[in-house]
Amino acid sequence: MTDLERYDQARAHIARVGFTPEIQSKIALLLSAAKSGNLMFHSQLQWMPNLGLAQQFIISQSAREMEALALLRSMVQWSPDPRLLTESIPIVAPLSTAWGQILMPPGPLFLPRAAYRGISLGHAQLARMRLSPIIPENADPLAPFVVALQRMEQEDGRMLQTQIRLLKNLGTDIPVSEREDFIEQDQELVSAVFEQFLIWLTAP
Repeated sequence: MTDLERYDQARAHIARVGFTPEIQSKIALLLSAAKSGNLMFHSQLQWMPNLGLAQQFIISQSAREMEALALLRSMVQWSPDPRLLTESIPIVAPLSTAWGQILMPPGPLFLPRAAYRGISLGHAQLARMRLSPIIPENADPLAPFVVALQRMEQEDGRMLQTQIRLLKNLGTDIPVSEREDFIEQDQELVSAVFEQFLIWLTAP
């Protein structure tokens, strides 16, 4: 099944049931895992010496991810069903594991490959986790959760451009072929996680 078909299924499902607390909780659990990892990474990376202009980009990314998490958590209607948290764990586990490896001491502050991998993984999350296509036409555009999703999509688009600049301009001695491998692997990892999320999103 193609990504477009997964999106169509998710959008049709939400059109039928609406943005229920269960739907909102599933989305929030995925985004919390993804953005928390990226936020912790940027919080460390901004202290790396000799970053120059890139440091401004990294501090900006950290602030935007923090704002996105705060906005999401203030707008979501959480479901009281504890099973959702349990079900989310294997879905987000590849992301949590990848961020854990990147942040493992001595971490991106001292390991160039960890620094580059973190930027690559953050880029993959922003590029592959697109949630505006699941918003159905019959959704209330002024509903708080819908507004939050739309706002996050706009910010993610802006941050994506910064991630691309960082991937191109961050000073590193890592061979180009290895950098390309990082990017390809992270795109595949995030795509697989997001596909499992879309399947979970439409599950009863």
